[in-house]
Amino acid sequence: MDLEDYRAARHHHLVEVAAGLGVPADRAAEVVDRVIEAQRRRILRSADPDEVVVPALRDEVLGRPSRGPTLAIAALVVVVAAAFAVPLLTAGPDPEEVERKAGTMPSLVGLTSEEAVVALRSIGIASRIDPVPQCDPAGQVLGSVPPAGGAVRPEQVVTVVATATPAWTCPRDTVQRDEAWAFLRFLVSGSGRPRLAREVRLYVDGQPAGTADGRQPATAPDWRWRVRDPVVASVVRPVANDLGQPVVSITRGPLPPVTCAVPTPRPSGVGPDPTRVVLTADADPREDGQGEVCQLTIDLFEDVAGAIAVVSVVIPGGTGLGPPPWVRTRDDLDDLDGRGAADGG
Repeated sequence: MDLEDYRAARHHHLVEVAAGLGVPADRAAEVVDRVIEAQRRRILRSADPDEVVVPALRDEVLGRPSRGPTLAIAALVVVVAAAFAVPLLTAGPDPEEVERKAGTMPSLVGLTSEEAVVALRSIGIASRIDPVPQCDPAGQVLGSVPPAGGAVRPEQVVTVVATATPAWTCPRDTVQRDEAWAFLRFLVSGSGRPRLAREVRLYVDGQPAGTADGRQPATAPDWRWRVRDPVVASVVRPVANDLGQPVVSITRGPLPPVTCAVPTPRPSGVGPDPTRVVLTADADPREDGQGEVCQLTIDLFEDVAGAIAVVSVVIPGGTGLGPPPWVRTRDDLDDLDGRGAADGG
């Protein structure tokens, strides 16, 4: 294929791929041009130059295992460090400190790939990113090698497996997938910020569980007690699969009448097709008494403006008899207020 014909036809797409891998927008075109020039001879001989250029672009941006800090990581490390307030080691960590801290692989659920690199570096663990093309937004951590809970040798470079922009066409649900991942990060790591309504109605195990302020972080009491704590406790445990963390699946459409043996909420004032996020934590999941495989499920219902106005969470192992003990409903709070008044409080 003629080099200039290929450049004219695919340059814009390749710039989008580079940006999805973390290259700053004002540098993406420059990086793409450099990769095309470096692969000139292979492009001329190839029947499908994308099979040459896209892997070369990923190597250029993300680096091979033997390379040092990569372009994407170097460009974003200051931003990520500020967001997480994670101290970066400007010099190599003390060998004894590395040996002490690099004993067990931590969970990376709810981080982006760049955030994971920074977090691991802060505890003396070197890492590289292994991009896996998916239709989910680029840079979402899928797991690690070794998996969470696995042993890490002091000299080992662990692999962070993360989503990357695919070469194929994806379904037209990009916005919903972006929002779903942002909500997961909002809960677990605090780095995501989906579009939330001012007042978000909450359901836990099929029952109303009060409201939360959509302007507040997930560490605010209303979010934390009802949703964040039980979700985090469930998803950060090491999982018995190759990557050590739950497999995230995102769908959009009508919901089944029952989820994990409890009725699926049908809230008013929201659209009929919510986004469902399922986190599969079991390599060999067991069916419940009704033949349903029960996993942690988060349903995100949007209002007419497209903001998430209702969040429904089902925790595996729930009783199906309402919110678990850590959830304080409005009725509970009213009862407490009544008792306090009766006691003269």
